[in-house]
Amino acid sequence: MSPDSPPSTPTADRQWFIVRRWQTYASELRVLLLRVIAVVVLYGCQVAHYLSLSEEGQAANLSFQRVATGAAVLLIVVSLLVLLLVLKRILPIWLPFLTTVVDLLAIALLVGIAGGPMATSLTGAFYLVIAMAGLRFDLRLVWLATLGAMAAYMGTVGAVDDAWFDTEHVVPIVQQGVSLACLGGTGIVVGQTVRLARPLAQQYHDRLTHAEAKETK
Repeated sequence: MSPDSPPSTPTADRQWFIVRRWQTYASELRVLLLRVIAVVVLYGCQVAHYLSLSEEGQAANLSFQRVATGAAVLLIVVSLLVLLLVLKRILPIWLPFLTTVVDLLAIALLVGIAGGPMATSLTGAFYLVIAMAGLRFDLRLVWLATLGAMAAYMGTVGAVDDAWFDTEHVVPIVQQGVSLACLGGTGIVVGQTVRLARPLAQQYHDRLTHAEAKETK
């Protein structure tokens, strides 16, 4: 918290928790919409690529196409189930953590089957998962998404590397380092944005209260 922000008290913490929980429902709806749009767009690109291949290429790409279809269906079903819970005003605190892990595992599975980070640009979806975590305004979730994305990325590297400690790598060491640094940096930036939300809300409330007090004098 910044030096200019008011000191935290149990009452203030409780009120901030309540306000953040109210906004969680709206935030989760935005995340659901973004997840569905991302799945539809990425799967549409994959289908277009698959149809553009020759018969031999389609035969070689068939296994990945099946896995991509299964992953797309899974993420859509997860989104619909979460939507049903949100509409019923049921949203356990652990649910965003679970859906974030599912997103990361689905992306890692697709990247690994595609041939690793050097064979596909789907690794960019890891950044979307970190950004979506920020919409929930939960710092713990942001760090889970960030560290989980870094671990999932290294898992996809290990899936195509025979050995991590030799001199030859399918994914160059420099690229691994840059990717991890970018994922970590994205998580730090999103986390700082989440940290700023409460001081900004408090300062706005204080200024509004001060302005109303001046008008009543």
